[in-house]
Amino acid sequence: MASNRDIMETSERIPLLSESSTIVRIQPSKWRQCSVLIACMYLHFMSLGFAPVLGVIYVELIRQFNSARSVTAIVQSMFQGLTYVGGILFSGIVTKIGVGAPVMIASVLSGLAVFFSAFSVNIYMVIVLVGFVGGLAMSINYLCAFVAVGWMFVSNRRSALAFLTMATAVGQTFLPNFADYLIDVYGWTGAFMIFGGLILNSIPCGLLLHFSQDFFSKETTQSSKIDPVKEKMCQCNSKQDIAYILFVVVCFIFPGTSAVESWFTVDLSELRGFDRQQGTILLSLVGAFGLCGRLLGTTLLKIWAKVKIAIPLAISFVFLALAHFLVVYFIDFYGMLGGIFVRGISIGMVMCLIPGMQLELRGIKRFPRTVALCNVLSGVGIVVCGYLGGLVADWTGGYDLAFYIAIGVSLLCGVLMAIIRCLQKLE
Repeated sequence: MASNRDIMETSERIPLLSESSTIVRIQPSKWRQCSVLIACMYLHFMSLGFAPVLGVIYVELIRQFNSARSVTAIVQSMFQGLTYVGGILFSGIVTKIGVGAPVMIASVLSGLAVFFSAFSVNIYMVIVLVGFVGGLAMSINYLCAFVAVGWMFVSNRRSALAFLTMATAVGQTFLPNFADYLIDVYGWTGAFMIFGGLILNSIPCGLLLHFSQDFFSKETTQSSKIDPVKEKMCQCNSKQDIAYILFVVVCFIFPGTSAVESWFTVDLSELRGFDRQQGTILLSLVGAFGLCGRLLGTTLLKIWAKVKIAIPLAISFVFLALAHFLVVYFIDFYGMLGGIFVRGISIGMVMCLIPGMQLELRGIKRFPRTVALCNVLSGVGIVVCGYLGGLVADWTGGYDLAFYIAIGVSLLCGVLMAIIRCLQKLE
């Protein structure tokens, strides 16, 4: 008698362009799909979810090493930036050998780097260990999570990818408060040690992905009849390609400026007379409200599965600009709280809609390369903006200018998304 696994996970033959060639894929059960999704969510929970933790430790590092804000901010901006950027370096390897082994290796490297950063004697050691090594290794986990979910879910890919992004919001909600507690009890060094251990817990996720590779649908083809010219990422000879170029511009300019709340809320709160705990509460609420935004975006994707994503993205960017304005304009706690609320909802919507926009513009075959390209440009912008944000604070004694720049960039992104929608209609 066939087992339940044999019944639920059966083989299906998918014809290639070549009439004589087929690839065999085992149809995954719901249990396996859920297991892979949960594993990938933990990878995102500990990758970008860890970035706001550095916003809490940021204040402690300034005090410990008496370093300039512009230099100290490199720790968090480099970590978050390389989490995006590194994907372009490893996308080819991931596509060729799969996602399991890269995740396990990256988890070991990043976990040990964060752990040993607790023994740093100056800010530059923290930059190298956490910012460079940790961020570069985490980029593999971040990319592999997207790719694995895209390969596992043949149907409902947009909603599955949107659901995946919720893990980042959960991490951004829980981990800053946890970091604040660890700093009070063990200091910033103990906090780094414990977070290093939590990152090492990503190794079992890599094992699960490795043993699930037979269930992935990569939808690739080995036919020699494929024209390699048509397989280029973008030929710039159609309105769809122009729309994609504009989307890449959006991915380059908005992540760095939109992160001003995540990076500087704790320090901004202290500059306005609040204590670190109040700033940490505001920072964690960025993640909590971001989770609400992701839930809203995922629900919309499920209800309106055929709706083009460009217009919801444009509206979200306009509200993101409003959020930046509220945070910088109102200097009291509750005024900042209102801005944090709008910021969380809007950025949550943006982050859960972007993977669907990538699929919409380029398709599943080009999805790993598209994610990697968008991530690398986002990462470059994040690294640069983190340093510049700290430099603004060193020069002016505050972050107002950084927030006003973020307002302008968010409005520009909204306009570009509206143009993309117009190009899609004309295609």
